[in-house]
Amino acid sequence: MKKLALLVSIPFIAVIAAFLVLVLLVNPNEFKPLIKDKIQAQTGRQLTINGDIEWRFFPSIGFSIGEVALSNPDGFATPDLVKFNNAVLDLNVRPLFQHEINIGLVTLDGASFTLHTLKNGLSNLDNIGLEKVTDDTAEATSIEATVETVSTENTKPSAQLNDWKVTLEGIALTNAEVLIQDDKAGTKMYFSDMNLSLSQFSPGEWAKLSFNLKGDLGQQKVALDGKTDLNIAATLDAASLKQTEFTASYSDASNKFKDIRFSIDQFSFDEWANISLKATGKANALQVSSNSTFALYVPKALDVVQVKDFSSTNNVKGEGIPNEDVTAVIGFNSSFDLNKSYLKIEKLALSAVDTDFNGKMSVLLNDIPKVRFELQSPNIDVDALLATLPQSETVTVKKTEKDSKKVANVTTKEVEPDLSALKSLDVAGSIVIDKFKASNAKMHNVTSVFSVNRGVLKLTKFHSDLYDGAIDMTATLDARNTTPTYTFKQSIKGVQVAPLLTDVMGESLVEGTGNIALNISGKSLKSSALKQNLKGKASVNFADGAVNGVNIPLLIRTTYAKIKGEKVQGSEEAEKTDFSALTADFYLSKGNATTKNIKMVSPLLRIHGEGSADYVDETANMLIKSSIVSSLKGQGGKDIDDLKDVTIPIRITGLWAKPKYKLEFDDVMQQKAKKEIDRGIEKLEEKYGNKIKDEKVKEAANKLLKGLFN
Repeated sequence: MKKLALLVSIPFIAVIAAFLVLVLLVNPNEFKPLIKDKIQAQTGRQLTINGDIEWRFFPSIGFSIGEVALSNPDGFATPDLVKFNNAVLDLNVRPLFQHEINIGLVTLDGASFTLHTLKNGLSNLDNIGLEKVTDDTAEATSIEATVETVSTENTKPSAQLNDWKVTLEGIALTNAEVLIQDDKAGTKMYFSDMNLSLSQFSPGEWAKLSFNLKGDLGQQKVALDGKTDLNIAATLDAASLKQTEFTASYSDASNKFKDIRFSIDQFSFDEWANISLKATGKANALQVSSNSTFALYVPKALDVVQVKDFSSTNNVKGEGIPNEDVTAVIGFNSSFDLNKSYLKIEKLALSAVDTDFNGKMSVLLNDIPKVRFELQSPNIDVDALLATLPQSETVTVKKTEKDSKKVANVTTKEVEPDLSALKSLDVAGSIVIDKFKASNAKMHNVTSVFSVNRGVLKLTKFHSDLYDGAIDMTATLDARNTTPTYTFKQSIKGVQVAPLLTDVMGESLVEGTGNIALNISGKSLKSSALKQNLKGKASVNFADGAVNGVNIPLLIRTTYAKIKGEKVQGSEEAEKTDFSALTADFYLSKGNATTKNIKMVSPLLRIHGEGSADYVDETANMLIKSSIVSSLKGQGGKDIDDLKDVTIPIRITGLWAKPKYKLEFDDVMQQKAKKEIDRGIEKLEEKYGNKIKDEKVKEAANKLLKGLFN
């Protein structure tokens, strides 16, 4: 029995003896020059080993090495490409008898890595490779390589190596740092306090991984901590994670997020993984809180990645937003085809500030992403949204005369708005809104179809029901040049004008059924040039309505009564002029809308007008010529049929919101007197015959007429 035990122990004694001989007789530091030469030959860089290579016996067998560095060429940010202060590797001997290579804990302390790109595009990773050698050296190296190849082929233990099992008890990375600097792009990122711990793992078994780091990205500062259980398999598609949690913080000049959390319950290919993301912090002056959850499916084929039941609730608090507290909710299902670079989003739902949208969209990733969407909303109330915004306070500041002169001398140079972003867009879609309200105007069944394609914005369709009528509109904005150009066409048919204007303006200047056609174009979006450069045509056609604010028949009667010296009695008649038809064509150019064909027809009057309206200052200068075609008695006044067929001019001036009406009665009385003289001459002709037709008589009559009114 003792002999058998001795026989069994012989291999162990031999291994221990061989190991003791190796440790006692072999000094690993003697290999330093060889290691340096090999590294320099392979990389062209100098390897520095300042510390000693030492055997370790506690707590396990292994070796350690002190400070080691691989140099950078001159001119880069740091002298070393890679550097570490200390490295320790443990090795278990006993598993070797079972065809197992068991590497103990690998510890690397104080490691640093630098990636630096100069302004000329040269990187410190360039030109790493074999050193150029002389022909003799090359020949010797070739012969040596041939011998080694033959030797390797003769002693190749590939079949045996396949039977070995390699395990690693763990990796520990402490106090590491990474510098990534690109002088050409003007960027610099520095990661410090990097620590990583990986527990014992082998293929097919679970291992624990934890890490943390801090990053300085210039204007941004980040910190990241994480932990997960991972299963490293023989192939990547069989790898998996579980109990994964990351926490992070982020800050820059205006944003600060101290608490960002990301977690995955488990992840494996061809299985659904549940993911959550939470973040709280400050964006500018707003407090932000976000909570998102979704399920992720990644197939082994890596073709179509899917997301389902995505739900994100985001709350924002602070000044300048509706009610100083807004909660926005978004949900969708999506899929992304990695082969086609095609993202598809379905069951899209957006909700914020009592406004809801539903729809779908897609994105095809090209040089310019191609975005397509369809959205629908049951109700949008812009007025209600604006009412929730904080109202600006009027501040009265007392200024001296000197300050006023300084302000007057300061001129602000206007520039075109920056629309360059439109050149990088390829977006097209439609929005349908059941009920829409803006500026108190109410619309129903709103449909808009528009696109933005490389700098050209097109509204190809806009249709809405509007106050018993409808509005249709198309528009184009071309922003490809420095000065944008635009066209705009609008058609309003059968709209009840009075309730529309009352809702929008609080009062109605015109009543009736309105039809308006607008066709305009222009260039420049600068505020001073926007209206000035408008040109085109606007046509108005109203039926069965009234012009509010002026009662032309009453104005004629009272003015005529004053001229005749009659007492003017008060009237309870409404301040409006009825019409059966009102039409006009306005031609827009250089800030003015001119017309020569204003026509209004009513049972009492025939009106023709002309003039201009300045749509920059919103003032008017119109001359309306009225002709009485029937008795005015019907509107409650005295019968003044003696003004029948006399053209009565009315001048309209002032602001559009508060126009002024002036009856130019001098011309009226001249016409009236001339008619009376003509009737007198006719009576004289009847009595005295042709004698009265003498030119001297007519000349005397004209002089009398001029004398009365000049």
